[in-house]
Amino acid sequence: MARVLIVDDEAPIRETLRGILERQGYVITEAASAGAAIALLDATAAPDAALVDLLLPDKEGTAILEAVRKRGLPTAVVMISGHGSIPAAVTAVRAGAFDFLEKPLDRERLLITLRNATRHAALTRRAAEASHGGLLTDSPLIRSILAEAKRVAASPAPVLITGETGSGKEVLARWIHEQSPAASGPFVALNCAALPENLAESELFGHVKGAYTGAEASRKGKFLTADGGTLFLDEIGDLSQHVQAKLLRVLEEGAVEPVGADKSVPVRVRVIAATHRDLKAKAKEGSFREDLLFRISGLPLSIPPLRERPEDIALLAAHFMDESRRRQGWTPEPPPAAFLEALKKYAWPGNVRELRWAVERAVLLAGPELPGPEHLPSEISGGRQEGAGTLIAAREEAEGRAIEQALERSSGNVAAAARLLNLSRSRLYEKLKLHAIDPGAYKKRPR
Repeated sequence: MARVLIVDDEAPIRETLRGILERQGYVITEAASAGAAIALLDATAAPDAALVDLLLPDKEGTAILEAVRKRGLPTAVVMISGHGSIPAAVTAVRAGAFDFLEKPLDRERLLITLRNATRHAALTRRAAEASHGGLLTDSPLIRSILAEAKRVAASPAPVLITGETGSGKEVLARWIHEQSPAASGPFVALNCAALPENLAESELFGHVKGAYTGAEASRKGKFLTADGGTLFLDEIGDLSQHVQAKLLRVLEEGAVEPVGADKSVPVRVRVIAATHRDLKAKAKEGSFREDLLFRISGLPLSIPPLRERPEDIALLAAHFMDESRRRQGWTPEPPPAAFLEALKKYAWPGNVRELRWAVERAVLLAGPELPGPEHLPSEISGGRQEGAGTLIAAREEAEGRAIEQALERSSGNVAAAARLLNLSRSRLYEKLKLHAIDPGAYKKRPR
C-alpha cells in the first residue's frame, strides 16, 4: 500500500484528504507544519508521496521539498496552493516538486496526480536499487562487469574499455574513477577521433609559448590538466603512430614533454582508454603500436551492447524521460507501457546514446502529454498507424520550416529567433538539435 504524508496547517483540510485517500487504500500520516513534517521524514520510512501546502505557519512548503532532496528520498512532493500563490508553486515544480494542485482541490485530479506520483516514487526506488555509484543497470552482465571494474579501480594501472559506439564506455570510465583512490582528483575526457592530427600532440601533452606558429601562450595539455586524477582517452585507436609513440613514453616514464620544451614535467595520471575498434587487428596490420596495446590493456574490460542487456532499456528510458520532462517544466511521469514495448523490440545499433536521443525526441514531439510509439522514429516504432504517422511527420516538417524561417529573418541569431517563435532560448536549442538545424548556416544570409 502506498504511503502519503499530508502537510497542511488547517485540520479540516487534513481530515477531508485523509477520508478521501484512506478509502482508496492509501496509508496516511499528517503534519501541521514544515518542522513536524521534516521530523516525520527523519523518524519514519519515507512516504511514497507528500501533499504539501505551500504556505505553512513556520516555513514555506518548499522547505519540505528541500529536505526530501537533501536526504535523497524517493518521495514525490505535490505542492498545494491557493490561486494567489500559483507562480510560486510553478517555481517549486521546476525545482523538483512532482506537481502542484490548486485549492479548492478537485477530487479526480487529486487521485490521478497521487496515482502518478506514487508510480513515479516506485520507479525512483527501483532506479536507486539499480544504481551502482550513479550507473543505472538491471543487467546481470553489467553487474558482473562492475564487480570486476571495482577491483580494477583500486590499481593505478591503465585500463582498456572496449565496446560499441554509444554503449557507455565513458560512463564506465567515470565510474571507475569515482571508485578509485584518485576520485578526489580531476576526471578529464578526450575524444581522440575528433582531434586533428596536427593538434593531437599539443592537446595531449601541451606546448610552450612559441613552439609553433600561432602558439602565442603556453598550454598545459590534457595530461597535466588531469594530474592527480584520471585521463580518459576515448577512441584511442584513432591516434597517429607518432602520437602513439609519445603516449607510450609518457606511460612508461610518468613524465610529459610539452611540444617545444627542452625538459619533461612529472605527471601522476591514471589512464583509461576506450575503443570500438579491434586494436589487435590494427596492431597486426601495423596501424596501432603493439607495445602500446600491451601497455594499455593490462586491465581489459568489455561493455556489452544494449541489445544484449534488454533489462536496462525500460530503466534507462524512464530515467531519460524523467530528465527530459523536468527540463521542460512538465510533470515527471513513468513511460506508457506501449512506448516501452516499442523500445524493447528495437535492436539499438546506437546503444544507450541512441536510446537517450529517441526518448528525448519523443518527449519534445509529444509536448506535455506522454509520448507513445507514434512519437518514435519509424525504424524504432516498427511502422506507424496510417494517419497518425502522417500527422506527426507533417507536424515535424512544419515545425522545422518555422524554425528555419525564424533563423532566416534573424540572420541566425538564436535569441532573436526564439523571440519570433515565442520560445525560450533553451527550448529552441532543444528543437534545433531535434531537427538537426545549424543556426550558423543562416548567419551570412541577408534578411
